[in-house]
Amino acid sequence: MIDFNELESLAKATEAILGTPFEWRFIKGGTVTLSDASNYGGTKGGIYQVKDFAMAKFLITNLQYQKFISHPNGFYNLEWWTYSPEGVLWRRDHRKPKPTAFAGSTLPATRVSWFDSMAFCNWFSAELKETVRLPTEQEWQRAAVGDTDWSYPWGNTLDETRANFANLVGSTSQVGSFPAGQSPFGVMDMIGNLWEWCLTLWGTDSVDPSSYAYRATRGGAWNVSNPEYLRAIDRGAGQPPRGRLNDAGFRITLHISEN
Repeated sequence: MIDFNELESLAKATEAILGTPFEWRFIKGGTVTLSDASNYGGTKGGIYQVKDFAMAKFLITNLQYQKFISHPNGFYNLEWWTYSPEGVLWRRDHRKPKPTAFAGSTLPATRVSWFDSMAFCNWFSAELKETVRLPTEQEWQRAAVGDTDWSYPWGNTLDETRANFANLVGSTSQVGSFPAGQSPFGVMDMIGNLWEWCLTLWGTDSVDPSSYAYRATRGGAWNVSNPEYLRAIDRGAGQPPRGRLNDAGFRITLHISEN
């Protein structure tokens, strides 16, 4: 089990590397029920058990992703891309990161492919000396709604005062701008702002990092209007891992090493 004091210490260590705002939120393990997404190319869903983990309170920001780009041992170190043959090929074909779609240090990083986000996690794991990765689809949903049966992190009614969606802002918003929309575990912006990359292969429960197959994305984005697509429990979307999109980003999870 993740100790609270240890998590606080790791939050400070994370801030020292990535800058602010940053906070780890403890996510108590439990049951997750994924709906049937087979009509959209996903799995049939079912009931899963998720272990304790921690998740970043906020999406990774432009400033934090820039730390990876500018670090002497960061983006340009091919080591972080060796998680799969496809990752290596992606990095060789994309020698430079793509500029974010919306400038601003505390806006969430955009135009980051799934391959890019995986490399970021590998780099940051080495810097923090802990296991940092993208969330699985099950972990993402657990963090979003916990043990509730809600459609959204706050309840069953979509509310424009709790999330950035439907072009109401016209772009991404500063992370943490909608505190009333936080999840039962205190995680923010899980609805709207940006679609969030998951570790899980779309159409399977596999987390194998190899292949060019689609990856699960969750949560909707700033330009999504359909309330169904914005539900925290919706499973209608997978994206190609190559995509560097203006409406997709990522947040990270922490899995404390056992000594």
